[in-house]
Amino acid sequence: MSWQVASFLIAGFVVAGFLSYRQHARYAQVVNAVADEENRSGALLVTGRAKGKFRGAVVLLVIDRRRHLVTRALAMEGASVFARFRERPELLGPVGSVESRTASKATAKAVKEALTMASRATAGQRAAA
Repeated sequence: MSWQVASFLIAGFVVAGFLSYRQHARYAQVVNAVADEENRSGALLVTGRAKGKFRGAVVLLVIDRRRHLVTRALAMEGASVFARFRERPELLGPVGSVESRTASKATAKAVKEALTMASRATAGQRAAA
């Protein structure tokens, strides 16, 4: 292996690492912004993710625990580090049917995981009530 090939591979790893870092930083920024905007009594912010062979999805759901409604939903779908979160108004509404309102299998898996996290987060409160 010549030094040109080695330097090309190293440069590729550096670029991939940088883009992955930027995606993670953007994810943290969006989660923190949503948490600040939706910081009120009875609101629960949960996330879910799904990995696919070629595409994945990450969802952020804000759930009103008193009314059992999804009040805000964002989703990031795609196969690259350039994917961004977008508001998903079709996911708003009753928690029980949110999974059936998704457009893709990856988003449905991510929503299912988010709802599992929500049930875990509220499990102790139901037992105490």
